[in-house]
Amino acid sequence: MNEQQYMFQHPPLIKWEAVGQHFHQYTIFFITDRDGTIVYMDDLFMKQLSCRYRVAHQLVEHAHEVIGSLRQANVWRGKTGVDDRPAYMHVHLFQSHIVWNGCFLLATDGYNDSLTGALSYESFQHMLWERMNEREPFVLLSLNLDRFKFINDLIGYECGNELLKQVAERLQRHEHLVISRQDRDQFFLAFYTAERQEARRLIHEVIQSFSTPFYLAEHELTVTPSIGVSVFPDDATDWTTLVSLADLALETAKENGGNTYCFYTNELKKTNEEKLYIQHSIRKALKQNEFRLHYQPIVDISSGRIVSVEALLRWFHPKRGWISPATFIPIAEETNLIQPIGDWVLRQVCEQSKIWKEKGMPHVQIGVNISIKQFLQADFVKHIEHVLRTYDLDPFCLKLEITESMAMHHMDDVLAQLQSLKHLGLQLAVDDFGTGYSSLNYLKRLPVDIIKIDRSFIQDMVKHSYDLSIVRAVIQVAHSLQMKVVAEGVETEQQLAILRQEGCDRAQGYYFSKPVSAEQFEQLVQREKGRSH
Repeated sequence: MNEQQYMFQHPPLIKWEAVGQHFHQYTIFFITDRDGTIVYMDDLFMKQLSCRYRVAHQLVEHAHEVIGSLRQANVWRGKTGVDDRPAYMHVHLFQSHIVWNGCFLLATDGYNDSLTGALSYESFQHMLWERMNEREPFVLLSLNLDRFKFINDLIGYECGNELLKQVAERLQRHEHLVISRQDRDQFFLAFYTAERQEARRLIHEVIQSFSTPFYLAEHELTVTPSIGVSVFPDDATDWTTLVSLADLALETAKENGGNTYCFYTNELKKTNEEKLYIQHSIRKALKQNEFRLHYQPIVDISSGRIVSVEALLRWFHPKRGWISPATFIPIAEETNLIQPIGDWVLRQVCEQSKIWKEKGMPHVQIGVNISIKQFLQADFVKHIEHVLRTYDLDPFCLKLEITESMAMHHMDDVLAQLQSLKHLGLQLAVDDFGTGYSSLNYLKRLPVDIIKIDRSFIQDMVKHSYDLSIVRAVIQVAHSLQMKVVAEGVETEQQLAILRQEGCDRAQGYYFSKPVSAEQFEQLVQREKGRSH
């Protein structure tokens, strides 16, 4: 039998499966000459190593002792270390070469993740560090399971762990993939390629492997991944940066709805740098009082009088000037800065209401937009009560506005909070109604006083009968539930005429006034007062 015949009859990697584990990731096979120089190594085994070795004593601990013992006997068996990992080896002479065959042992020193059997993050990191030192390219994947916390809370901790095991098992079926788990559902993976097109094909295969449901005791779950991708050495040449770029791309994949992947790009870097700048600037703005409140009047359609006002947050940046709320509010929500901003707005509104009261202005109710994070705080109702007491205000002076999507996605929690606020005597409104695609029927569950129809329907109802039908239906249902209706974004006489004909109660928009400063709003009220006399 020659060497080629031996290698044909002894496949370099045999996939053993026992106790749910795929042992092809632990199998060892390579051939050296009698001096210990490697002459054959399978790619699947090579990818388990820290780097591409050339001599046996670099690969196997005490290799010289093993080779020395073969001079007295043709076979050596025992436990040793392969690439710093515990392994059981069967070594024997075959003509002019030495055949090394064996398997890695499941480590108890942190080499493997104890839950899933995948590489530990530290081992994975060490493996790729060595590859980086050799300047050998690879693609790094940062993978999370979409909505894992929700799933884990739903099915319980033990089933959550079982899900992670099954996820790792599926990932291990991809022959060209190196897998590790850092914590909970944070997996890091690597492909040994620099070709992005090849990487995309492999990533598609990974995502496709999640299309089959997972079976956990009594649960059948469909779980999807979000994946961020960075490439060595194209994107970064140090480990910390490479990981942070993959994580950045992961966040973008999540923002895009999950069940997808995103490669890191320079544009992504610029976007992130802009977000970091805005985030830092928001913190400074809170300290340096850069935020402003503008007020947009809400008018009673039948009388034409100002009956309330909405407080709208504005930001004048010392270098950039006015920054749109559409730019900074989403970043504030992502970074939890929306809570100190919301608290600042609430206190400013109450202070302004007190000032107007002391000036003897006609009573004007002020509406304040509340974010979901602020609204669902356990002590939110007590905080509102404390602020009203601090400024000696009647609760009716304040109107809290939540969006329709907030109410839809957190219905039970929102209902409980709304009821508590209602008992406090506050006016409550649902803002941007119509954008959440909810049923009008669900309105009867909400203890609110006012429905504000989103501006998109008001702008389109003149041209499209469908939008007019929606506006009409909202007005009718709200009135049947004893709720007032405010039309947002009114800009023309024609829009106002239609709303008056349909029986809408109030209107807000540039037709009456753009958002103005507190001083300008006072002038509007004084002019209206003068006309009434």
